[in-house]
Amino acid sequence: MGKYTMHARENALKEWLIHTLKQQDFQLAPLAGDASFRRYFRLRYNGLSQIVMDAPPAKEDLRAFIHIAQTLEKADVHTPKVLAINSDEGFLLLSDLGDELLLNVLGPETVDTHYHQAIKTLFKIQTCSINDPLLAPFDETHMLKEMSLCSEWFFQTYLALNLNQDECTLVQQTMEWIAKEVAQQPLTFIHRDYHSRNLMLLAEQVDPALGVIDFQDAMRGPFTYDLVSLLKDCYISWPRGKVLEWVEFFYTHSALTTDYSLSEFIRAFDLCGLQRHLKVLGIFCRLYLRDQKPGYLKDLPLTLKYVLECTETYEELHPFFQFLQMKVYLP
Repeated sequence: MGKYTMHARENALKEWLIHTLKQQDFQLAPLAGDASFRRYFRLRYNGLSQIVMDAPPAKEDLRAFIHIAQTLEKADVHTPKVLAINSDEGFLLLSDLGDELLLNVLGPETVDTHYHQAIKTLFKIQTCSINDPLLAPFDETHMLKEMSLCSEWFFQTYLALNLNQDECTLVQQTMEWIAKEVAQQPLTFIHRDYHSRNLMLLAEQVDPALGVIDFQDAMRGPFTYDLVSLLKDCYISWPRGKVLEWVEFFYTHSALTTDYSLSEFIRAFDLCGLQRHLKVLGIFCRLYLRDQKPGYLKDLPLTLKYVLECTETYEELHPFFQFLQMKVYLP
């Protein structure tokens, strides 16, 4: 199963819904996709609204989504509830968290409230056990594999840089140093894509609760990872002073920060962000070049800005900062 053409998959999906809902009178409307092979539809019937996920089994693993959804729900995190499962064909029926992405409501007047809420939600996520056999380790090896996407897709393929041996060595040694530094952080449950497009404002809640989506790639990893994904978001940016206020809010209220001074924690936060943003430079270029998704190119300048700011800030990274200044010019 799962080897259908797009048209055949939609027919199979409709047949499954007829069987599951015990009726034929429903509407399916496609929703904007993400950077994966999954597709989403809004399902309407009997005055109800639900979400259907189409995840081809050859490309996507539903088991991870279902397991992480249940794990987060137990931690009192608002996630889409799994209402029906067809694991053979890769279909899920989910509760509908609405359309209000956090990104769309962030502004100077609202951002403090929403980010404090997002950080409090993050504390709940970080109560999930890391002794879960389905949580893979986000370790040095994994970090290096991710950062190699920057070398392959951003430097070599997108920018067509011809690096000499010294430059290749500098890039490799810098990435190894970053991975070693970040790997020293305390471990927690990490969402791995915790940002304003994966957080939903839930209208029906009295308290402005946030719904969390796109969590199926969760791992066991560094405790600043989700915080830096949120506060150095590739789709929206804030002044450094504001970011540091929110970092301090996390630092003050987290149970995991006791062995760190505030300045040590800020450094850990920044270096973890650097690892992520080097990966993202590669991912955005791969989405464009391999997957024909050019929409992410407009987010390259902000992602690169984060990389340049971090490498300029920390002395150990100055050679890499100078290399980037000399070599990297976005088309």
